[in-house]
Amino acid sequence: MQHYKNHPIYGFAVSERGMLWHSRGVIFDPKHPTREIKRFECNDVICTSRKEAEEHALTLCRAWVDGLRSESKNRMSHS
Repeated sequence: MQHYKNHPIYGFAVSERGMLWHSRGVIFDPKHPTREIKRFECNDVICTSRKEAEEHALTLCRAWVDGLRSESKNRMSHS
């Protein structure tokens, strides 16, 4: 488990046929680290290594957190 901008995130790989992998990522609530707030399952992107799939999952998690923070800032500036 890693932390990104105060959010615990977890990226892992799921094996496919032929030594291929796809990504899954989970983002947890910073205040309640056992509570999931977002889950990604990326079946469209197939990776050739486990590490590549795990990194892709973490990239998706980071992008989602960045989008969440950006959305929150926009709401605050329009209030």
